[in-house]
Amino acid sequence: MSSSESEQEQKILELEERETKKRKLDDQLGPKQEDKGKLKKKHKQLQKQLDNPPSFLFDTRGFKGQRQIQTKDIRDLVLHLLSDEKAQNWLYVENKRNIRHVVLLLAPGLPLPPSLASTPLSANLPLPIPSGADLPVLSKLFSHACPVKAPGDKGKLHSVMQNLLNVPITGAEKERRERERKKKGQEASTSNPAAYILTPSQLQEAAYPVAEPATSGSNNLVWKKRDANGWISTPYHVEQELGRTKKMLGVDCEMCLTEAGSELARISICDENGQSIYDQLVRPSKPVLDYLTQYSGITEQKLKNVTTTLDDVQDKLMTLVDHDTILVGHSLECDLRVLKLAHPYVIDTSLIYQHPRGPPYKASLKWLAQKWLKLEIQQSSSSGGQGHNSLEDASTAVKLVRLKMEKGPGFGDFKSDEETIFERLGRVQGGPDGRKCRTAMIDQGNPAQWLGGKASNTVACKNDDEVLQGLIEQIPQNELTVARLMDVSHGLGWSTPTSNQPTISDTIYNGVLSTSPQPSKISSSPSTLFSALNSQLSTLHSSLPPLTALVVLTGHGDPRPLSALNAKKVRFEKMWKEGKKGEETWLEEEERQLETLARETRRGWAFFCVKQ
Repeated sequence: MSSSESEQEQKILELEERETKKRKLDDQLGPKQEDKGKLKKKHKQLQKQLDNPPSFLFDTRGFKGQRQIQTKDIRDLVLHLLSDEKAQNWLYVENKRNIRHVVLLLAPGLPLPPSLASTPLSANLPLPIPSGADLPVLSKLFSHACPVKAPGDKGKLHSVMQNLLNVPITGAEKERRERERKKKGQEASTSNPAAYILTPSQLQEAAYPVAEPATSGSNNLVWKKRDANGWISTPYHVEQELGRTKKMLGVDCEMCLTEAGSELARISICDENGQSIYDQLVRPSKPVLDYLTQYSGITEQKLKNVTTTLDDVQDKLMTLVDHDTILVGHSLECDLRVLKLAHPYVIDTSLIYQHPRGPPYKASLKWLAQKWLKLEIQQSSSSGGQGHNSLEDASTAVKLVRLKMEKGPGFGDFKSDEETIFERLGRVQGGPDGRKCRTAMIDQGNPAQWLGGKASNTVACKNDDEVLQGLIEQIPQNELTVARLMDVSHGLGWSTPTSNQPTISDTIYNGVLSTSPQPSKISSSPSTLFSALNSQLSTLHSSLPPLTALVVLTGHGDPRPLSALNAKKVRFEKMWKEGKKGEETWLEEEERQLETLARETRRGWAFFCVKQ
C-alpha cells in the first residue's frame, strides 16, 4: 500500500470512529447494530468523498463594480455550505456536498502581515498571504486573504457577531410567525399571573438558580435552609403546583462590589399592588471596594450603622415567600444570585416584553416603563443623582405584569423578521442519516444567554485556551461550530473582558447557582498574545476532522479611535441640547474624520480553507 493510500485509509477510519460517537449521542441506549452491507456502503461513501474533496475558489466576477464582500456575505456562505441556500457568486465551492463540518471563527485583533495591513480601503479583491512574523500560521493554512466590510454606518461600527449570526427569516417562517401572532392576539386576558411564569427551560437558558422540588409523595414542604455556600431554596411539589392561583411579589436588589464580588446592599419587596412590604439596607459580609453609587444609590454613609446581614434577609424571605409565590422582577436572576435564593416561580419582565430589535436583546426597565406605562423612572441616575430606587423598580415590574395580564400574551411584542443561523440550520436535514443539523456556540462568558442560546450546544469559557478545547470537543459532534478567540482583542485594549459565567459544573451546588464569577485580566505583551494565537490556530487546524471547512474572520480594525471620537460627539450634542456652554466643540472637520475612522475600523479580513 502506498503512502497516500495509507493516509486516506487512516482518514476513513477516523471518520467512521467519529460517526460511531455521533450515533452514541443520538441513541443513549448505545450504537445501533449495522450489518456488514451498511458498513461497506458507508465506507464506500467516505472513500468517494475523500477522492473528491471540497475546495474554495475565488471568482473575480463576483467582485465586479468594486463590490466589497460584507460580513453578511460570509454568513450566507456558511448557510450555503450546509443547506440548499443560494450560492455566493464571489466564491465557488467545489464538491460542496462533501463538506461534513463548518467552523466559523471570529478573532478580532488578529495580526496581519504589513503588506495586508497597509492595503488601501478601496481594495476589494482577495490578496495572496505573505509569510508574517507575528502569525506565520496564516500563510501555511490559507492561500488568500479576502477584505470584508463590517456592519455599520457612516460614523459607527455595529456588532460583527450579531451580523454573522442573525439572518432574515424565510417566507415560510414568516407565515408561521404571523399565525402565532394572530393566535396570541385572540387569546383572552387572564387574571392569573401564572400564565407568564418562566418554564424550566427558560429559567435554565437565562441562568436562573435552580430550585429542587420536594421528594415525590412527601408532604413536607419546609424550606431548604442554608447549604454550605449559604443558599436557601423554596419548597414546592411539581405535581401539586399545577393550576394553583399564586400571589405576586415584586423584588429588586441593589448591590455593591466587595472583596467577595457582588454583594447585597439593599432589598425591596412590594405586593401585587406595588405597595412596599419590605425595604431594607444590608451590610455586606466583606469590605466594600466600590459602592456603585451611580447605579445602586448606596453610599458609605447609608451603610454606616446598618447591622442587617444576608442571613437576616433570608430569614425574612422565608416568612414572605412560599410555594404559592411568584417573584416578579427585571432580569431577576441577578437579584436571586446575590440573595442566594433558588425559587421555582419567576416572571421576568425583560423576557415577557420584547426589545424592538427582538431577541437576544432585552429592553431596559426604564424603557419599558416609558413605552408601556408612560412612567419616568430612574430619573436620579440619569441626571447624575444617587442611582436607582429599588422599591420603584420592583413596583414598576409588577405594574408591567399586571398590564400584560390585562392586555393579553401578545401585548408588548414586536414583529421580528430575523432568526439566528442556529434556528435556520436546525430545520435543515443536513446531518448524517438524514437528521437535522447540529450547531454549537463556544465563547467567553455565557453564550447561552445571548445569540448562542438557540444553538444545539453551548460552551462557556474563561479564556481562549478553553475556547480551543471546546472547539476540539464540539466540532466532530456538530455540522456548524461558531466560536470567538478574544484574548488578543482584550489584551490590546480593543475590548473589555466581561464577567465570565462559570460552567455548569462550577456553578451548581445541590441544585443552585453558588459562585460569583470574576472578570479575567489579560496583561500579556502583544508578542505573547500573537504567539499564543498562532499556536491555537495551528492546533485547531491539526485537530479538525477531514472534510471540514474553516472560515476565520478578523471582524474589524482597532475600534478605540472611533469610539473616542463618537464619545466626544455625544458629549457635545448633550451639552448643546441642554443649552450649556463649555469647552467641547464639534467641527465639520471632525465629522469628516469620524466618517474616515468608521471606514477604516469597518475593514476586516476573512480566510478560507478545507481540511483534506
